[in-house]
Amino acid sequence: MKLISIPHLKKLTRQDDLTQYGEIYFRCSGLQVPEAYLSGSGNRVYGIYYQKQMIGGFILGKGETLRTLEVFANPDAREQLYHELGAIGDCTEITCFWIAPKVRRNTALNTFVWMCLGFSLRWYGAKNIVFGTCSASLARLYSSTPRSVLIHRDMVNDRKTFIFRGDRHMCLHAFMEILSYKWARLTQIRNYQTSQILSSTNHSS
Repeated sequence: MKLISIPHLKKLTRQDDLTQYGEIYFRCSGLQVPEAYLSGSGNRVYGIYYQKQMIGGFILGKGETLRTLEVFANPDAREQLYHELGAIGDCTEITCFWIAPKVRRNTALNTFVWMCLGFSLRWYGAKNIVFGTCSASLARLYSSTPRSVLIHRDMVNDRKTFIFRGDRHMCLHAFMEILSYKWARLTQIRNYQTSQILSSTNHSS
Protein backbone atom coordinates (compact mmCIF):
# COMPACT_ATOMS: atom_id res chain seq x y z
CA MET A 1 0.00 0.00 0.00
CA LYS A 2 1.46 3.33 -1.06
CA LEU A 3 1.70 5.90 1.74
CA ILE A 4 0.38 9.39 1.09
CA SER A 5 3.10 12.01 1.31
CA ILE A 6 2.02 15.13 3.18
CA PRO A 7 3.95 18.42 2.92
CA HIS A 8 5.09 19.96 6.18
CA LEU A 9 6.70 23.11 7.54
CA LYS A 10 9.90 22.92 9.57
CA LYS A 11 11.83 25.59 11.43
CA LEU A 12 15.49 25.14 10.56
CA THR A 13 18.05 25.41 13.34
CA ARG A 14 20.74 22.85 12.51
CA GLN A 15 23.74 24.27 10.69
CA ASP A 16 23.62 21.72 7.86
CA ASP A 17 19.94 22.53 7.22
CA LEU A 18 20.69 26.26 7.20
CA THR A 19 23.62 25.75 4.83
CA GLN A 20 21.45 23.68 2.49
CA TYR A 21 18.81 26.41 2.57
CA GLY A 22 21.35 29.07 1.59
CA GLU A 23 22.69 26.92 -1.26
CA ILE A 24 19.24 26.18 -2.68
CA TYR A 25 18.17 29.82 -2.46
CA PHE A 26 21.35 30.90 -4.26
CA ARG A 27 20.61 28.45 -7.09
CA CYS A 28 17.04 29.80 -7.36
CA SER A 29 17.80 33.51 -7.12
CA GLY A 30 21.49 34.11 -7.71
CA LEU A 31 21.63 35.99 -4.38
CA GLN A 32 24.02 34.92 -1.64
CA VAL A 33 22.70 34.68 1.93
CA PRO A 34 25.40 35.37 4.54
CA GLU A 35 25.79 32.63 7.16
CA ALA A 36 25.47 35.32 9.84
CA TYR A 37 22.01 36.21 8.53
CA LEU A 38 20.85 32.59 8.33
CA SER A 39 21.86 31.99 11.93
CA GLY A 40 20.93 35.47 13.22
CA SER A 41 19.33 35.36 16.67
CA GLY A 42 16.26 37.34 15.59
CA ASN A 43 15.65 35.43 12.35
CA ARG A 44 13.41 32.41 11.87
CA VAL A 45 14.32 30.20 8.89
CA TYR A 46 11.63 27.84 7.57
CA GLY A 47 11.75 25.05 5.02
CA ILE A 48 8.76 23.34 3.43
CA TYR A 49 9.29 19.65 2.73
CA TYR A 50 7.50 17.20 0.48
CA GLN A 51 8.57 13.62 -0.23
CA LYS A 52 11.69 14.24 1.89
CA GLN A 53 12.79 17.16 -0.30
CA MET A 54 12.80 20.87 0.49
CA ILE A 55 10.42 22.46 -2.03
CA GLY A 56 10.26 25.99 -0.65
CA GLY A 57 11.03 28.24 2.25
CA PHE A 58 11.32 31.72 3.68
CA ILE A 59 12.98 33.70 6.44
CA LEU A 60 11.16 35.99 8.87
CA GLY A 61 13.84 38.53 9.70
CA LYS A 62 14.21 40.77 12.73
CA GLY A 63 17.19 42.97 13.47
CA GLU A 64 18.65 46.44 13.76
CA THR A 65 18.91 46.60 9.97
CA LEU A 66 16.70 45.09 7.28
CA ARG A 67 18.27 42.87 4.64
CA THR A 68 15.45 43.90 2.29
CA LEU A 69 16.61 47.51 2.33
CA GLU A 70 20.31 46.65 2.32
CA VAL A 71 19.95 44.42 -0.77
CA PHE A 72 17.21 46.11 -2.79
CA ALA A 73 17.87 49.83 -2.16
CA ASN A 74 20.90 51.95 -2.97
CA PRO A 75 22.67 53.59 -0.02
CA ASP A 76 21.33 57.08 -0.75
CA ALA A 77 17.73 55.81 -0.44
CA ARG A 78 18.06 53.65 2.68
CA GLU A 79 18.05 56.40 5.30
CA GLN A 80 14.74 57.76 4.03
CA LEU A 81 13.24 54.27 3.86
CA TYR A 82 14.25 53.49 7.44
CA HIS A 83 12.73 56.80 8.48
CA GLU A 84 9.46 56.04 6.67
CA LEU A 85 9.18 52.59 8.22
CA GLY A 86 9.66 53.97 11.73
CA ALA A 87 10.68 51.70 14.60
CA ILE A 88 12.52 48.69 13.18
CA GLY A 89 11.36 46.68 16.16
CA ASP A 90 7.84 46.95 14.74
CA CYS A 91 8.93 45.39 11.42
CA THR A 92 9.33 41.81 10.28
CA GLU A 93 10.82 41.25 6.84
CA ILE A 94 10.09 38.35 4.54
CA THR A 95 13.37 37.42 2.89
CA CYS A 96 14.81 34.60 0.81
CA PHE A 97 11.34 33.36 -0.16
CA TRP A 98 11.50 30.66 -2.80
CA ILE A 99 9.43 27.85 -4.30
CA ALA A 100 11.02 25.04 -6.31
CA PRO A 101 10.31 25.44 -10.06
CA LYS A 102 8.86 21.93 -10.29
CA VAL A 103 6.02 22.78 -7.87
CA ARG A 104 5.24 26.38 -8.85
CA ARG A 105 2.31 25.27 -11.02
CA ASN A 106 1.11 22.64 -8.58
CA THR A 107 -2.00 24.28 -7.11
CA ALA A 108 -2.06 22.34 -3.84
CA LEU A 109 1.65 22.53 -3.01
CA ASN A 110 1.97 26.15 -4.08
CA THR A 111 -1.00 27.13 -1.94
CA PHE A 112 0.45 25.20 1.00
CA VAL A 113 3.74 27.15 0.78
CA TRP A 114 1.97 30.52 0.70
CA MET A 115 -0.33 29.57 3.59
CA CYS A 116 2.68 28.45 5.65
CA LEU A 117 4.15 31.90 5.11
CA GLY A 118 0.86 33.61 5.98
CA PHE A 119 0.26 31.70 9.21
CA SER A 120 3.90 32.04 10.30
CA LEU A 121 3.60 35.80 9.91
CA ARG A 122 0.39 35.80 11.96
CA TRP A 123 2.09 33.89 14.75
CA TYR A 124 5.55 35.44 14.80
CA GLY A 125 5.51 38.63 12.72
CA ALA A 126 5.55 42.22 13.97
CA LYS A 127 2.74 44.56 12.94
CA ASN A 128 4.59 45.88 9.86
CA ILE A 129 5.72 43.49 7.13
CA VAL A 130 8.50 44.44 4.70
CA PHE A 131 9.54 42.46 1.61
CA GLY A 132 11.32 43.03 -1.67
CA THR A 133 12.32 41.41 -4.94
CA CYS A 134 14.47 41.88 -8.01
CA SER A 135 11.98 39.89 -10.11
CA ALA A 136 9.59 42.02 -12.17
CA SER A 137 7.13 39.11 -12.45
CA LEU A 138 7.12 38.61 -8.68
CA ALA A 139 6.66 42.35 -8.20
CA ARG A 140 3.57 42.19 -10.45
CA LEU A 141 2.29 39.30 -8.35
CA TYR A 142 2.77 41.28 -5.13
CA SER A 143 1.06 44.28 -6.72
CA SER A 144 -2.04 42.22 -7.51
CA THR A 145 -3.43 42.97 -4.04
CA PRO A 146 -4.06 46.49 -2.67
CA ARG A 147 -2.91 45.20 0.73
CA SER A 148 0.67 45.17 -0.61
CA VAL A 149 2.06 48.70 -0.95
CA LEU A 150 5.04 49.48 -3.17
CA ILE A 151 7.19 51.93 -1.18
CA HIS A 152 10.35 52.01 -3.31
CA ARG A 153 11.74 50.97 -6.67
CA ASP A 154 15.40 51.14 -7.57
CA MET A 155 18.18 49.86 -9.82
CA VAL A 156 20.81 47.80 -7.98
CA ASN A 157 23.66 46.05 -9.80
CA ASP A 158 21.88 46.64 -13.12
CA ARG A 159 18.70 44.93 -11.87
CA LYS A 160 15.36 46.57 -11.16
CA THR A 161 14.34 46.16 -7.52
CA PHE A 162 11.04 46.64 -5.69
CA ILE A 163 10.31 47.06 -1.97
CA PHE A 164 6.85 46.59 -0.46
CA ARG A 165 5.21 46.85 2.93
CA GLY A 166 2.00 45.45 4.39
CA ASP A 167 0.13 44.92 7.65
CA ARG A 168 0.50 41.61 9.45
CA HIS A 169 -3.20 41.26 10.31
CA MET A 170 -4.06 41.47 6.60
CA CYS A 171 -1.38 39.11 5.29
CA LEU A 172 -3.61 36.03 4.93
CA HIS A 173 -6.16 38.02 2.93
CA ALA A 174 -3.34 39.42 0.81
CA PHE A 175 -1.87 36.00 0.07
CA MET A 176 -5.27 34.62 -0.93
CA GLU A 177 -5.70 37.53 -3.34
CA ILE A 178 -2.22 36.92 -4.74
CA LEU A 179 -2.98 33.22 -5.23
CA SER A 180 -6.32 34.00 -6.89
CA TYR A 181 -4.55 36.32 -9.31
CA LYS A 182 -1.84 33.74 -9.96
CA TRP A 183 -4.22 30.87 -10.68
CA ALA A 184 -6.40 33.08 -12.89
CA ARG A 185 -3.31 34.14 -14.82
CA LEU A 186 -2.11 30.53 -15.24
CA THR A 187 -5.57 29.46 -16.40
CA GLN A 188 -5.54 32.28 -18.95
CA ILE A 189 -2.12 31.18 -20.22
CA ARG A 190 -3.17 27.52 -20.45
CA ASN A 191 -6.37 28.43 -22.31
CA TYR A 192 -4.37 30.53 -24.77
CA GLN A 193 -1.86 27.72 -25.34
CA THR A 194 -4.68 25.24 -25.89
CA SER A 195 -6.38 27.56 -28.40
CA GLN A 196 -3.09 27.99 -30.26
CA ILE A 197 -2.59 24.22 -30.48
CA LEU A 198 -6.15 23.68 -31.70
CA SER A 199 -5.79 26.47 -34.23
CA SER A 200 -2.54 24.99 -35.51
CA THR A 201 -4.12 21.54 -35.77
CA ASN A 202 -7.11 22.88 -37.69
CA HIS A 203 -4.90 24.75 -40.16
CA SER A 204 -2.74 21.68 -40.81
CA SER A 205 -5.68 19.30 -41.36
